[in-house]
Order: sequence, then C-alpha cells, then structure tokens
Amino acid sequence: MARACISVAALLAVVALTYAVQVPVSIVDNSFQPDTVRINAGDSVIWTNNGTFLHTSTSGVNGVWDSLWDSGTMAHGVTFVHGFPADGTFSYYCTFHWLGGMKGVVVVGTTGVNETSGATENRADVASFPNPFSARTTIRLVPNGAARAEVRVFDASGKLVRTLETKDGPFVVWDGKDSRGEEAGPGVYFCRSGSRALAVTRLR
Repeated sequence: MARACISVAALLAVVALTYAVQVPVSIVDNSFQPDTVRINAGDSVIWTNNGTFLHTSTSGVNGVWDSLWDSGTMAHGVTFVHGFPADGTFSYYCTFHWLGGMKGVVVVGTTGVNETSGATENRADVASFPNPFSARTTIRLVPNGAARAEVRVFDASGKLVRTLETKDGPFVVWDGKDSRGEEAGPGVYFCRSGSRALAVTRLR
C-alpha cells in the first residue's frame, strides 16, 4: 500500500486546531531522546536527526506501520514535524533500527490509546475498534444524555465523507463507504462527534 503523506494543513482543516507548541525530539546514535514525550492535543512534535546514521520516525509498533505518519529517510540535520489533533498514545519506531530497540511514544492529553486491545480512545467522547480496520469499524460514543448522536467522517483533506447516526445505544458502525455507497480508499479518516475528533485508519 502506498504511503500517503498527510499534511498538517489537512489536519487543521478537519479539526480546526492550531498547533501551538512544537516539542523537540533529538535522534542521537540509535535512540530517540526523549523516547517518550507528553503533549496536548493541537501540539506537534519535531524530530531532528543529530546523529551520523540514517533514521526514520514511523508510526506503528514493532516494525508494523499504521499509516499515521512516516518521515521517510532522515540524514544528519534533517527534521520532520507531525501534528497531533486528538488525544491518544502513539507509538513509533525507526524502520532501520527498531529491532535494536529504537522506539518512542507520543502521549497526547491525559488518556491514551489502549494498544493491547486495539481500541483507540479519546478522553471523553469517542473510541473505535478495530483501528486500523479493513472492512468496518465500530465507533463508540460516551453517552451524553441524548437519545441519538451524530458522527461525521472526514477524509484527510477535510471533505465530508459520510454522516452516521446512532440508533440503538452509543454505537455506530462505519462500513468504509461514503454517502453514495462507494468504497472509501485506504488512508486516515477523522470521525467527529460534537467537538471531539478521532483518527481512524483504513488499511484497504
């Protein structure tokens, strides 16, 4: 699957956030320093290769890319920036050196992704399982007293793909199709319920 580059501008169009703080991570030898950073939703991380070897910052776990971001090969002095519009815990690695333990984590907000179950959690309102998904994903909304709730799905450019409405309970299933019933392609999509946004990844 081709790796689609999603610009910070596209993310801003979806969730209407401004990346107020840019947190630095230095790549030295075969490590990310610090290997864990904590930021707020709307901030970004900037990686800089200060070492002599080639490295990457690639989202995922144990060498398996989850399509959220990929810096490409970074030589000495090269920087890469990625913004984080929603709460969660995001693991990443160097494609060249992850077997040697070159891994890192970005924690956004106060509550992160439950990586052991595969469910992506937002701090208050939205979660999905599985995520990433291929055929369908179930989106869970924390009940807010309303009988029904609406979930809007946007693509990375900010275009509305589909509007989903819960019927029985705080769950809605997205089958990966747009409002015309056509298959949405692989990539990162943003599910919004009220003021909260959740990134979900479709693998195919």
